[in-house]
Amino acid sequence: MKISSLHKQRGVSLVELMVGLVAGLIVIGGVTSVYLTTIVSSANTLKQSKLNQEMTTLMSVMAADIRRAGVWQTGIDYQAPQDNPYAQFNNTALEVFAANSDATSAGPQGSGVCIVYAYDAFAGSNSLEATDLRGFRLNGNVVEMRQQGDPASGGGNLCNDANDTWAAITDNNVINITSLSFDLASSSCINTREPDGINNDGDAITNDEADEQDCYRTYAGVTNTGDITVETRYVDISLSGQLTSDSSVKLSMNQSVRVRNDLVRIR
Repeated sequence: MKISSLHKQRGVSLVELMVGLVAGLIVIGGVTSVYLTTIVSSANTLKQSKLNQEMTTLMSVMAADIRRAGVWQTGIDYQAPQDNPYAQFNNTALEVFAANSDATSAGPQGSGVCIVYAYDAFAGSNSLEATDLRGFRLNGNVVEMRQQGDPASGGGNLCNDANDTWAAITDNNVINITSLSFDLASSSCINTREPDGINNDGDAITNDEADEQDCYRTYAGVTNTGDITVETRYVDISLSGQLTSDSSVKLSMNQSVRVRNDLVRIR
């Protein structure tokens, strides 16, 4: 008798197949999710890095230039710093304006969106030239730098002088500057005559009060004293901006700039 054995093959059942497919989809979904998260995170990092680089460069340019305010490279007479042609009060000295259209500066400790000043850009001239008048201002969402001013218009201090030349140093196709301010509140000024043992402010309190040494204070009826005052100037810059292509990517930064040249003048 011939005996034959029949071996039957068993495949996976429909349930097993579906379980396998689900498990595979879960694994693929997890990998895809990790990949997409990495891509999005990398894109956001690149955007933030781009904005940070643009604004850090802008801040560095402004700080470096403002720090030079009042530089008199030749300095014919260092014994009379009050004669510095690049640091004349209400003319070429550093000033801040609350708005580009303002005709009056914000004061020695004020703040605003525009700052103007002068320095000897090219050594040896000893006279105020158009390219010696510098400054920065916020115009819309763009920061502009004054490349030259009009020496004939009292130093061209106004931030909207028609004879001045301003050039954009930020590109609003890349970044929008949402705010820019220059604050002089950290500046300080002393009267070099004090203390002198004399009551100079006209009150009936005491001699050599602290306010007599503060040259920011104006005494009623006291003018043309001949006092020499020295102002140490600090410019606190606040800057905020965002990417033009993605307004959700924002950045704010602050920097305090010590102007290297003190402002010396005679009251």
